[in-house]
Amino acid sequence: MIDPFAQRVVDFLDELGVRHSEIRYRGGSDGRIFDLHQNVQIEEELFYWELSGHVPAKILTVWTFPLYGIPEDKLAAVAEYVARANYGCWHGYLEMEYIPGGRVGFCTSICCDGIEPGFAALRSWLHTSFWRTWDHAPFVRKVIAGELSPVEAIEALKEVSRTTH
Repeated sequence: MIDPFAQRVVDFLDELGVRHSEIRYRGGSDGRIFDLHQNVQIEEELFYWELSGHVPAKILTVWTFPLYGIPEDKLAAVAEYVARANYGCWHGYLEMEYIPGGRVGFCTSICCDGIEPGFAALRSWLHTSFWRTWDHAPFVRKVIAGELSPVEAIEALKEVSRTTH
């Protein structure tokens, strides 16, 4: 039997029409932690997302990654971009695997302890991770390609954000 908290998340994904794989439980059969994984395409970009829920604490976390790796010689530049992008960020954070072929993506969490999260709050939480990843992906690509320095990429992102948000 699925935990009511986990069922709420599944119902939310179903309402959005997001296909999801079978829930995988970690931490034993008590289902204390569950994971959902999915690839999603937004325009030309393919993303991988991983949703994890810690049932007793009622915490949901989603990581969204574009499906491209970071070459070894670009790790330092991308790490600088991530550090600069995270400064002052209040709605989640960029995360990077500092290994050749690693990835960079956005993470958001929501704590639902003591409340039953409404679908509007869940939608905002999930979409924030996707759209922040979407915002950063082209600039991370430009840093990887050597077209922009991390400083230039952040400035370009800020300029685009001023004109589109």
